[in-house]
Amino acid sequence: MKIYEKIINFIKKNYKTLTIYVLLIAIFTINLPYYISAPGGLLDTSKKIKSDENFKLNGSLNMAYVTEIHASIPTYLWSFIQKDWDLEKEKDAILENEKEEDVMKRNKMLLTESNKVALLVAYSHSNVEYEVVNDKVFISYIDKQAKTDLKIGDQILEVDGKKVVDKNYLMSYIKSKNVGDKVEFKVKGEKNKTATLIDVDGTPKVGAMITEDFDVKSDKKVNFNFSSSESGPSGGLMITLALYSNLNKIDLTKGKKIAGTGTIDINGNVGEISGVKYKLIGAVNEKADVFLVPEGKNYKEAKKIKKERGYKIDIVPVETFEEALNYLNK
Repeated sequence: MKIYEKIINFIKKNYKTLTIYVLLIAIFTINLPYYISAPGGLLDTSKKIKSDENFKLNGSLNMAYVTEIHASIPTYLWSFIQKDWDLEKEKDAILENEKEEDVMKRNKMLLTESNKVALLVAYSHSNVEYEVVNDKVFISYIDKQAKTDLKIGDQILEVDGKKVVDKNYLMSYIKSKNVGDKVEFKVKGEKNKTATLIDVDGTPKVGAMITEDFDVKSDKKVNFNFSSSESGPSGGLMITLALYSNLNKIDLTKGKKIAGTGTIDINGNVGEISGVKYKLIGAVNEKADVFLVPEGKNYKEAKKIKKERGYKIDIVPVETFEEALNYLNK
């Protein structure tokens, strides 16, 4: 009873201070239904990959990234002052049939896939012998229009009784069907699931995003070192360039700080990304000499921002890994 009385007396004597503490904690920790996109910085790829080569560059190859913040009261207010911070309602940032955890899970899956694809592209351009094994296909997004009981994270083992050997096989099989067809999936660890194919731009689709994970066997060992907060596929191009440089012991930087962004596919094509504005500003703030960017809308946006702000950075549009490689070699 004495302890209880002491606690009550302490609260009575210090209630004003305690109230201020509680309010401060609430102000800085409670999330508002908004997200903020802001300029990020650069991630040095040499710190993200580790191989037996341990080749050192005179300059650096860097992935540009966007800073994304779940708004609190202070950051919400600051976004109206900071011209490069853009506010977005939570309902617009996250799809209505998803949760924040779903987005995080998908982005981690996309990072894993991107790194493995980058490795294959780098190996194939370096005449390195390799073998792809243990290919696994996953569902990483379900559209709200989809007519299926599949969910994010499901590993697809079979489709209509046929073994799914890789992502391309599954996508090709779905494409061979008709809109309205019912397709059955064998899912690891769960009962079979189904999907009625829907029309997406005139093509039969499940209404889901498919990603894959696989192991790459080679005498040239490579490991990736990404933190739990890092995710997404937009660093694919720069990771591929870093792997190529490391495997072949070629310094592609010529002593310069090279920044860039863009996804990479199995054929070495560079894909568009989101947030190019924030990535370019971050690259300029980090004093990068060159900014590699996907050809098309991304390049046009980056060039426009450069002109408006008088940036001196060289912006280079690329459609393929080979284009980026040729530019850096020259």
